[in-house]
Parts: sequence; structure tokens; C-alpha cells
Amino acid sequence: MVRASITSLQTTNSQISPTEIPADANNSSWAARNPNRPVLMSRAPLNAAQKAQANARRASRKFSTAQRKETEDALTSAIQQLLADQNDKINAIALEHGVTQDKVKKLMGGEKHYKGHRNVQLANALIHVKAQEVNADRPRGAKYSLDEIREMVKDDEALQNLSLQDQQEYIDRLNEHRALRNMSVRASNTAAACDAQSTLDNVFKMLDALAVRTGIYACLFASRGHVYDTAQATWFGTNNVMDFWEDVLQMEADEIARKLEQWACMAGRNIDERETVQNMQRVCTRLLNSGLRTVAKRRDIRINYANFDVAIKEKLGIDIRGWPEGVPFQSPTSLNDLNALLKIRDALKDGSCRWFRLSPRQREEYSAQLAARRKKGEVVGKPRKKRADAGVQRKRKGKENAPPRKRARGSGSSTQAPKSTEYVETTDEDNTSGDDV
Repeated sequence: MVRASITSLQTTNSQISPTEIPADANNSSWAARNPNRPVLMSRAPLNAAQKAQANARRASRKFSTAQRKETEDALTSAIQQLLADQNDKINAIALEHGVTQDKVKKLMGGEKHYKGHRNVQLANALIHVKAQEVNADRPRGAKYSLDEIREMVKDDEALQNLSLQDQQEYIDRLNEHRALRNMSVRASNTAAACDAQSTLDNVFKMLDALAVRTGIYACLFASRGHVYDTAQATWFGTNNVMDFWEDVLQMEADEIARKLEQWACMAGRNIDERETVQNMQRVCTRLLNSGLRTVAKRRDIRINYANFDVAIKEKLGIDIRGWPEGVPFQSPTSLNDLNALLKIRDALKDGSCRWFRLSPRQREEYSAQLAARRKKGEVVGKPRKKRADAGVQRKRKGKENAPPRKRARGSGSSTQAPKSTEYVETTDEDNTSGDDV
């Protein structure tokens, strides 16, 4: 893993000051610059009694963890012994019946248990509801633990034998709570910096592991978004990917991170200022064209929205799926609805809206459908506008004064050497003019 942090800018704060902001505005934190967003409040510090209780619980958990580890080690040893005995029996059966061990294992039957998505379960939703009920007014350090809340849920008759509607309501409440926490802003610069550092560390570890498993190259640049923020600019790269910036673009990673930090701090925008109609139009256009170029494997292609059925879907065999419902399929630059643009951006980012190639059979069926529509007299796509001087012969630009084209000389024709100036005969007029001079 290659990683570096840029601790400070070489430019002064006056050079990277935010854009013009009212003097009475509070810009001290990310939450203050986004007053219309929900805030994740920081925890209050513990007092002496609460610290003592926390230390006692920490010691109790440490003792419980040691006991649990001993139990798990004993269970692991027993399972390993069982597997060893099982392999000996499988080998004996294979030798007795003259078959391979793989065949015996296959006949014994095996299952692969794949880990599914961690969707919201009813048990988690009930625990969440009960925790909000009993821990809402209790101070930190005196809240009920997860095991205690789980027992409360079992003892609460109102949470047993719920109807399907009530169950779905509790699940929706937990989904809403999780979404709110993911989309809320940090209350202070310190909390924001800690969150950024912790999340980036996890991302770096995942990218390193992914590079080992798949051999991909990945690089990442991160910067604070305001001069008052305390997060450090940093960059990360797998293996020797940072050589690309130096060899191809002639820029070092530190320089790129500094320029990114300077650009972000010069703007100093909050979420609402970033999510404007103009910015979202550019972002959606960039994502759509980039996805199409990746699927088509062409760098010079752009989306023809007016003739999409013919120019893209029929000619290239490429289509798009997952376009947001209620949003017309047209160029993002023609949309002035911010909510519609945000839907397109979110769908493109999470992968629910993406480009894909049609199979040969799908392509043939679609071409047949377009041919049937044309046969009925229907105009497929938007025809090009006819020129006002259509049918009139026009001169080619720049060709009227061009010299006539030389005729090609045949291979059998004889060639004549040019005359030398030594043997050019002069006329009497030339001689006369020369004598007069």
C-alpha cells in the first residue's frame, strides 16, 4: 500500500479563502454550513462515576472474551478431530469400493452456504423500537445493553404476534433511521475528521485486498472541502500506480493532492451549493457518456438522444436499463428539474441505471420491430432537417481556384529529361536586349 498525507498547503489562507460569504454566517463546521441537513450529535463526555462503570464493564467484557475464546478453541479442536476421522473413513470407503475420494464426498452431499445481503430483519427492527423507548431519556453510561433490550422484547406481549402491516412498519422505521444516519452531517470538525480518517482507512484496506485478489490498479485522492475543516489531504495507490501520474502527466501525487485541496477550499461549497441544476447536469452528462464509452469501447462516441433507437440501440446494439421512473429519457442538459437530475445521478452511481449490450438475438428482434414500424409508414427517430438549398449544385469550398489535376502518366510512356540551362537556346530578341544594356 502506498499512502501519503498532505499536512498543510504551501499557499496562505487568503489565497484559498472561501467564496464571498456573509460576515455573520457561521462557517466553523460542516454542519454549520449545511443548516438544513440532519446532524449527528457528538456524545457528551463521561463523568467520574460513568467512567468507573465503563471500566468495570470493559473488564467484565475482557474476562468474558477470554472465556469465550477458550470455549471456541476447544470446539475448534473437536471439529478438527472430527474432520480428520471423517477423512480416514472416506479414504477407507474409497479403497474398499475402488472409487476416488472426490466421488465419495460428492455422493455424501455437500452444500455451499452463501452469505446474503444484510437486509433489515424483524428482530432488529423490534430491538430498535424498544431501544428508542427505554434508552431515550437515560444518560450515557446508564443505558440498557443489547442483551437486556432483547429480553425486554421477548417479555413485551405487544411486540409478539404482530400483523404483517405492523411488522413492515417497524422495518420501515429502522430503514429510515439507518438512511438518516448515513445521510446526516457531522456536528463538529473533529468528528468529521475522525469519520473521514476511519472510513478512508477501511477503503484503503479493501482496495489493497482487491488489488491482491484481482490484480487491478486503483488510486484515490481525498481533500477537505473548506479552510476551516481539519481533515488532511491524502492520496492512496495500489502497487506502483502512482508512477502513472509522474510518467504520463508529469505530476507528482503530492502536487495533485495540493491542487485538489486548493480548488476545494477556494470553492468552499456546502451540499446545496454543490447540488445545483448546472452541476448536476454536468455530472449526469459525464456519467452517461463515460458509461456508454466503456461499453462501446470507443472514445469518440456521444449519446444521440433524438435518434437513440436507431443510432445507439440498433446500430451499436447498446441499450440502457434502470432509467428512473417519471423522468423523461432526454439529455440532462435539457432537464431543469433538480429532483429528476438527482434521481438520475443516484441511479447511475449505485448501478441501478447502467448501459448493457444486447445479445445477437435481442438485436435481431429489435431490428425486426423497427423494420415493421417503418413498413407501416411510421417515422422512426427524428429525421435530419432538410437544407434550404437542397438539390442545388454547390461549389466546393476552396476548390474553385485550385490548379487542374495532373493526369497520371502511363507505365509504358517514355520520359524526357528536362533541358539543362547550358543548352537553352537564346533568341535574337534576348541578345539584342542584352546588348542594349
